[in-house]
Amino acid sequence: MPSEKYDTEILEEAMNNAYQIVTGQFTFDEILERDDEACIPFDIRTEGPDIEGMIEYFIETEEYEKCAELVKLKKDNNEQ
Repeated sequence: MPSEKYDTEILEEAMNNAYQIVTGQFTFDEILERDDEACIPFDIRTEGPDIEGMIEYFIETEEYEKCAELVKLKKDNNEQ
């Protein structure tokens, strides 16, 4: 079995890393320390998180708890 990851695995890892960062579970540096390498689906320093894209992804993967948390974060950010 090849050690290279498939695109779907990379996307899944990137979205889960982004979710953990956006929800405050981990910082990017903490994820790097844990995994030695990490990917996220956007440049967090310049672009900021694409919460809408993350919600769409987690709807497709039927991870509705994550969707609910992201919708709440999006709403809280819009109210500020």
